[in-house]
Amino acid sequence: MASLHSHPWIVAHRGDWRQAPENSVEAALLAFAQGADMVEIDAQSISDGTLVVIHDDTLDRTTTLRGAVRDLAPAELAKGRLRSSDGLAGSAVTDTPIPRLTDMLEALRGKGLINIDTKVRDDLDAACATVIDMGMTDQVLMKMIVTHDDDGSEFLDRPWFGKVPFMPVILDAPAGTLVPSVSRIVMRLRSPMVEIMFRELQELKDLSSILRPKGVGIWTNTLDPVHSLDLCDSRALQDPAGVWRHLLDCGVGALQTDQCSALARFLRRQS
Repeated sequence: MASLHSHPWIVAHRGDWRQAPENSVEAALLAFAQGADMVEIDAQSISDGTLVVIHDDTLDRTTTLRGAVRDLAPAELAKGRLRSSDGLAGSAVTDTPIPRLTDMLEALRGKGLINIDTKVRDDLDAACATVIDMGMTDQVLMKMIVTHDDDGSEFLDRPWFGKVPFMPVILDAPAGTLVPSVSRIVMRLRSPMVEIMFRELQELKDLSSILRPKGVGIWTNTLDPVHSLDLCDSRALQDPAGVWRHLLDCGVGALQTDQCSALARFLRRQS
């Protein structure tokens, strides 16, 4: 997997969903074309265990189908189509089918890094097995939420552990606990990166000073719904140095954003 040390990673949240359906191959390819290093996608299984790329636990928002993803029959999957953009009011129906994870990975093979967020814990093993079977362990980073008071031991005996890069997502560390809890989990899991939310900038800096020498990158989000402090995309569009540059200067190595193109321009990766 490419090193964080060459430059910070731009992570496109569900691809460029403003110009293409969320979590579609087209959205991912557009994000890579705009300068993203990595595209984040979501995966979960339907009734027969097939892994599909979709965020919500229901089909209602982003597709023409209705009901729980978990209950979707294979025959119905073929009938579903994605809605444009994020699927909210006014989104048109497209000709794009709901992608299977295998189809998405094959379409993105060799194009850039992929982060798979398995929405259901029970799907993690199957998703990792898919990555291994497809020979894409050097292109994919898996992730899963781990609570700050855990140590990640549940993953150590999984058949994929040590074969597929894995990133714990730690969003619940109270102020004053970030450094010891994250350090413990990351070292236990030998993770190349950790996704965090933080409550104090000094804790972020302190954590970076510990993890960076060990080759571990810090990922944080500037997504408007999910971000730390007031460091969000909407503010970054007005003051990119005050948000994105500030985070990078504090030791962040990967920024997940819904404004991939704007971040790429700020980092001078496109004109």
